Amino acid sequence: MSKGIYIIGTDTEVGKTMVSAGLMHLLLAEKHPSAYFKPVASGAVVINGVTEAIDAVFVRTASGFIEEGKNITPFVFKNEMAPHLASRLEQMPIDVGLIKDRLQYLKGCYEWIIAEGAGGLAVPLNDEGYMQYDLIRELGFSCLLVARAGLGTINHTLLTINFARSAGLKIKGIIINSSTQSQLERDNVETIAKLASVSAIITLPALTGVDTEKGQIGNLKEVFKKSIVIDEIMAMMDTI
Repeated sequence: MSKGIYIIGTDTEVGKTMVSAGLMHLLLAEKHPSAYFKPVASGAVVINGVTEAIDAVFVRTASGFIEEGKNITPFVFKNEMAPHLASRLEQMPIDVGLIKDRLQYLKGCYEWIIAEGAGGLAVPLNDEGYMQYDLIRELGFSCLLVARAGLGTINHTLLTINFARSAGLKIKGIIINSSTQSQLERDNVETIAKLASVSAIITLPALTGVDTEKGQIGNLKEVFKKSIVIDEIMAMMDTI
């Protein structure tokens, strides 16, 4: 049976794709049969006549993960905007049944699955109010929350955790991204640890030379190897 974790963020552009790519790199480097899964992606690039999600291309570049795009990103929108709006404008309704089918395929092929959300947790996937947290709950994933390190992150992180729990989701850990280890940022981590009731909090230093849109991975592999113990991440994953 497969196990997995869903990478969510306190906001958009908080580093979910970078974290997903880094975790996939560590898993595959240790020969764990692992897949990346982003059911809904906004932002696409055409490669050899095929439309692919920018985020999926970055994960592939960083980790070497190879799988048909239709299986890892069932819904890819060209417009970089909220999924419900992109879906409406591009006349491509998000079919939850298809997402579940693609996940079932991956579960049949891989033992470990790193899934990634689109934007923040409370993001609508259609005009009828079906939300990203509804999808995560239905798919049966627990979550790993990516948060910023700087000013404001205590509020954003605690709000996201409390909201996730109210929506029936489990938060297994927090990754504080792009930390400079300033006094403020160290206190943010200590305060979140006291108030969040989350057992695992991991701090990642700022990466250099990384650009997800351009497919530039910079020092991502080196930083993740030094900062993340992949066995600890795997221990967070539940059967899905």
